[in-house]
Amino acid sequence: MSENCPCHSREPYADCCQPVHKGKKRPSPTELMRARYTAYALGDVRFILQTERPNPPRTAKEQAAHRHSLKEFSQNTQFLGLQILDEATLEDGRATVTFHATLLQDGQDASFTERSLFALRNGRWVYISAMPEK
Repeated sequence: MSENCPCHSREPYADCCQPVHKGKKRPSPTELMRARYTAYALGDVRFILQTERPNPPRTAKEQAAHRHSLKEFSQNTQFLGLQILDEATLEDGRATVTFHATLLQDGQDASFTERSLFALRNGRWVYISAMPEK
């Protein structure tokens, strides 16, 4: 029996987020959101950085600090649940995915809800940023 995917899809990791992590599947924005959550849960900082395009771009020093903070966040967080609440395609070729992540840090609830913005770049969806609530 295969281990369930950390994104809480109830699918085996090998059939869910692993093909996205290995570059064998071009994910939709929702699938990318799930794969990014799983990458955080697994501490796969490389994948997280590969699938984001911050605006404005980070300097080399900012990128190094971001890499470090991602690693620490992944190591110090328990990823207990992911619920996709909404997904929408915008008229300009971008998309949003709203999700709720259930997390614990140092035994304290660190759960949050976010509306994430994704854009299509060179035929692949990438994470741009969290969006303010409406």
